[in-house]
Amino acid sequence: MDRTLCITDGTSAALHALALAALQGESISASAAAERLGVSPSYLSKVLQGMASRGIIESTRGIGGGFSLRKPADETSCLEVVEALEGSTPDRYCLFENPVCAARECAIMHLCEKLRQQVREALNATTIADLARSFEEGWNPDKVGHGSDSRNGKA
Repeated sequence: MDRTLCITDGTSAALHALALAALQGESISASAAAERLGVSPSYLSKVLQGMASRGIIESTRGIGGGFSLRKPADETSCLEVVEALEGSTPDRYCLFENPVCAARECAIMHLCEKLRQQVREALNATTIADLARSFEEGWNPDKVGHGSDSRNGKA
């Protein structure tokens, strides 16, 4: 059975690195983030360069350089990052990798659409600042999306 939410390792590393950047004042070096995340510095640098080319972060070369968020962490949603790196979330009409129903309208199609919409809403409501807080406080799903979030007018 296909996974409902499947993001690449690169996108996962990017989200983690952005959260670390938010913790360090919106900027971090690829090597520092790689060390904290336990990934190859060259791999993470390549991922971060991809985000820079898509306008999510800025890259500064040289001593004291690194990567910084273009927008404040509390205004950057996880959905923006995921879609910038992977494109929009695909429509899933079946939980099986190879659909088993002859028609597009099957018993679980509406469940798949509901799940896709809930995932999009959760990614959109969760900011990089929320992820950063989870590094500091440990994961608490009740706190996600409840920080200061000017995108949604939340206080």
